[in-house]
Amino acid sequence: MKKESIANKISSRLILYAFIIIIAAAGISYYMINNMKKDVELNTKKHFKTMIKERIKSKMDVGISNAVTISKNTDIITALELFDRDLAKLALSGISDAMRENTSLSNIKIHIHDKDVKSYLRGWKVDKYGDDLSSFRKTILEVKKTEKALAAVEVGRAGLVLRGLAPIFNIDKEYIGSIEFIQGYNSVIKDFENDKEFLLVLMDEKYKRGDALSAENKIGKYYLSQKIVNKDFKNSVSSINLDTLVKNGYLTDSKYYYASFPIKDLEGNKVGMYVLGTDIGKIQKLIDHSSLIVFSMLGLMIALTIILIFTTMYLFKKIITNELTKFKTNFEYFLEFVSFKINRFEKAEIQNNDEIGEMLTMLNVAADTFDRKIKEDMLVIGEIVLTTDKVEQGIYKCRINSDSENPMIMTLKNTLNKMLNVTEHNMNELIKAVTHYANDDYREKVKISPKLKENMLEVMESINKLCDSLGKGAKTNLANGQSLEQNSISMTASVNNLATKANEQAASLEETAAAVEEITSITRNNAENSTKMAKLGETVKLSVNSGQKLATRTAKSMDEINEKVTAINEAINIIDQIAFQTNILSLNAAVEAATAGEAGKGFAVVAQEVRNLASRSAEAAKEIKALVEDANTKANDGKKISDDMITGYEELNTHIIETIHLIENVSHASKEQMTGIEQINDAITMLDRVTQENASEANQVKAIANEVADMANGLVSDAKSKKFN
Repeated sequence: MKKESIANKISSRLILYAFIIIIAAAGISYYMINNMKKDVELNTKKHFKTMIKERIKSKMDVGISNAVTISKNTDIITALELFDRDLAKLALSGISDAMRENTSLSNIKIHIHDKDVKSYLRGWKVDKYGDDLSSFRKTILEVKKTEKALAAVEVGRAGLVLRGLAPIFNIDKEYIGSIEFIQGYNSVIKDFENDKEFLLVLMDEKYKRGDALSAENKIGKYYLSQKIVNKDFKNSVSSINLDTLVKNGYLTDSKYYYASFPIKDLEGNKVGMYVLGTDIGKIQKLIDHSSLIVFSMLGLMIALTIILIFTTMYLFKKIITNELTKFKTNFEYFLEFVSFKINRFEKAEIQNNDEIGEMLTMLNVAADTFDRKIKEDMLVIGEIVLTTDKVEQGIYKCRINSDSENPMIMTLKNTLNKMLNVTEHNMNELIKAVTHYANDDYREKVKISPKLKENMLEVMESINKLCDSLGKGAKTNLANGQSLEQNSISMTASVNNLATKANEQAASLEETAAAVEEITSITRNNAENSTKMAKLGETVKLSVNSGQKLATRTAKSMDEINEKVTAINEAINIIDQIAFQTNILSLNAAVEAATAGEAGKGFAVVAQEVRNLASRSAEAAKEIKALVEDANTKANDGKKISDDMITGYEELNTHIIETIHLIENVSHASKEQMTGIEQINDAITMLDRVTQENASEANQVKAIANEVADMANGLVSDAKSKKFN
């Protein structure tokens, strides 16, 4: 890769960025100029729209005000009421002359309509009248309908005209007709020409009426509706695409700026359009003025950008490049130091407190740190060499004590020290174990670390296996000797006592036979008693079943008592209700007796007695009810006791069944015991015969026991001289 300095890289990039900035600025300027051109064109269109709107409105206001004024003329009102056309002609002629002489309205026309929307008098054609206008004159119909003045653009034989209409009322405020003040666009066109602007009023060809408009007045599919026309502007409009103009709202060519606005009638229908224009030089002048400002700003920005770039390049080469060269020299010196080509690093002199100065400071600090660390590493490595030399001689007590900040060196140091610790520990374990084995002490074993592998692991495992083998042999010899010694002693004592025991055994056998006979008698009695107990248990079981049945019957009787008591309670309730009803009846009787006066006294006495009887019946019913409730409580207590007795009998029956089973088991065991005792009698007879034979063999065993005792003593003495677990 080709070498390139940082200064050249930055310079080339600055030039590239400057070029990009200039290109971007040029693009932005071009965009701004186009936008300004568009803004100028749109603002011109807005200006035309405002002017045509204001000037047409002014003309319409004039039309309405004049129409309203003329509608108040008494001669015209009288002429309409009396249908006196001569009077109307005279009045209209005077008004027209006065306007032509005293105002700029020289080309106005006045038209009077009657209340039936028919022509009454045309100021410019006085002999033409009476024609019906209702089929095509919407403005007259609207005035008649609303009886209010209005102004609107409407189609005429000569094209589009401005009409101001006002209703005419008689003295009784009755609508009798309308007056129409008709104006052309000449004054408006003159106003635009005074401002060096142009106006064409174009009517859509589909609204043409009559032959007043010729082909000379046609532009495309539109007819001119004016007398004053700038021919050059008209020819230019004829050469452009009017559809495009209508669609875009404005357009330009090499001579003029054009703008179009729709013309709508009273009902909002588009009947034509206004085409306004001005010299393109006027528009271009505004655009050029704005473009000059943009180009000036662009040139100034390009100049400032170039100055800034070259100034930056100069300062960078003067300041940064020198500092970087100094840093490069010191960094190369540092690399030679860290690669051990030189053993001393000369620190760079720091003159500036900038980024390069900080980098040089960091380089100096790094050199000091490297120098200190390399010395620490060399010290540790020196100790490692000395330690490995001692390990080679078989010395394992040495260790590496120096430290370093280098993690790799420290890891090597710690690993070697750890290896020496483990190796020394393992060697000490081996020495201690072998020393014990040499002294016939097999109790100590080598402790093996779980991390040991291969040769050292095999050596230490072999030592432990040797310890196990030696200890096992010594332990076996001692056990065998002691066992043999003990057996010989026991054998001698057994042989000596064998004859004595044989005699004693014979005597014991006789006593045993007698005891066995007595046991046999007892066992027979036990078997008989067991049979009797079983029969007695069956009897008790029958008694318990009988008691359980009686308790069950008692419980049923208690239930029946409860049912009867319930019935008695219901009867008492009925008695109580009867007593209550009787008491009510007696009260009613007493009331009736009191009502009867003297005649009812005897009946009142009877009612009182009936009431007393009802009261006593109620009290007696309460007492009986209390006794019955007490009896019911006692019956419930009896039923509960009967239930407890049934439960107790069931448990007793269960225990008796278990007892019978136990007695049956005892009886069966007694029978088996009888069989066993008979077998014991047979065995005792056989034992007596064998005892005599044992006495004969005891003398022969005694001699053998003496020889074995001598051998056992020798083995024990040798084994006791060794130590083991």
